[in-house]
Amino acid sequence: MKDTQLLISHCSAYVGEKQILDDVSVTFQKGSVTVIMGPNGSGKSTLAHVIMGDPTYSYQSSAIRQETKNKKFSIVLCGKNIADLPTEERAKLGLFLSFQSPVAIPGVSVIELLRSSYEGHIGKTNVVFKDFLKMVRTHAETLHIAPELLTRGIHEGFSGGERKKIELLQALVLKPSFAIFDEIDTGLDVDALRIVGKGIQALQKIKTGIVIITHNQKILSYVVPDTVIVMDKGKVVKTGNAALAKIIDEKGFTYLNHKSQ
Repeated sequence: MKDTQLLISHCSAYVGEKQILDDVSVTFQKGSVTVIMGPNGSGKSTLAHVIMGDPTYSYQSSAIRQETKNKKFSIVLCGKNIADLPTEERAKLGLFLSFQSPVAIPGVSVIELLRSSYEGHIGKTNVVFKDFLKMVRTHAETLHIAPELLTRGIHEGFSGGERKKIELLQALVLKPSFAIFDEIDTGLDVDALRIVGKGIQALQKIKTGIVIITHNQKILSYVVPDTVIVMDKGKVVKTGNAALAKIIDEKGFTYLNHKSQ
């Protein structure tokens, strides 16, 4: 069972002495969709960056509390503890993170990035370009990405929706074990949401574990979650199924706070 899971255990993350995550333990399953919700500043994006090995965060404060100091922090991907590995090694092992606000990289085309990432992922440098390009164009067509965008600088002059689709295109090309999408639904119109939902469904069909970080359930009209996790103030405060997302959409996060009192 562990070879199909991503397990984060006892994660307390800090920026300097400021604690962002407080003893978070969560499990994600390959082929399943997990949605992480919560108000602004609840630690959702921090958790995603910690999973990917962002060096901005440390995992022990000099003022660490006595009751948690003996709990062992780990990130186990398909049976392997990757907590000490750099970001690039985690990516090679099958982790992918779609950024909340993708930045432009002039001078490097989308297709160049995709090819370099793909070759690094599969450990080969002699990929037949014609075959690779055919695969990329097939995925791009699914996402309604104009062919000319593939030859332009990464996100250079792209709309918000185009940037989110390019992030999803990378995941479809790389076929990671687990893909984390940080607010991929933000700024998308209803048509773009439907297209992105279709792309996420395609990943789920090949047994990629999907983690969607979002404030609301717009994307959930097209992707049905198996698990919904609610975070607040750096902690996991509630776990449930798709019905939990509907309750939050109707009554807000403050309703859950009231119910827990």
